[in-house]
Amino acid sequence: MKTLATAVAIAAAALTIASAPARAADPHHHGHEASANALKLNNGKKWGTDEALRRGMTAVRLAVHGAPAPLHKGTAKPEAYAAVGNRIEAEVGRIVKECKLPPDADAQLHLVIADVIAGADALKGAKDGKAGRAGLIKVDGALKAYATHFDHPGWK
Repeated sequence: MKTLATAVAIAAAALTIASAPARAADPHHHGHEASANALKLNNGKKWGTDEALRRGMTAVRLAVHGAPAPLHKGTAKPEAYAAVGNRIEAEVGRIVKECKLPPDADAQLHLVIADVIAGADALKGAKDGKAGRAGLIKVDGALKAYATHFDHPGWK
């Protein structure tokens, strides 16, 4: 997963570097790089999705929301959190491999996926229930951001 996280970070950095000349040439640019990397809608509308993305994000949601109650309560053993983290990591790998979105939508998706990866890494590295629960919460936050910014018919 660290390789996937590295790939996402490199892609984000590449996008930032590639857009630097345009930002520098823009007389209205006032150093708002953080907002350039903030998740946003597509001119007020949700970004489109493809079947691979919808299938993968549904599987991630099921991994989080379908996790046994002790994981959500923060009382499970680290191995249980790691198993969910590994499942999420596998789904993210499939999404990255199979999803084909237009560049603007893909750039927004990378912001969501970065949080999913961070949550999965936290789950896999959890030393106790509190840390594991925090990983679940991180992924759940990414799922909520996905629902707000991406058109996924039937998403609940």
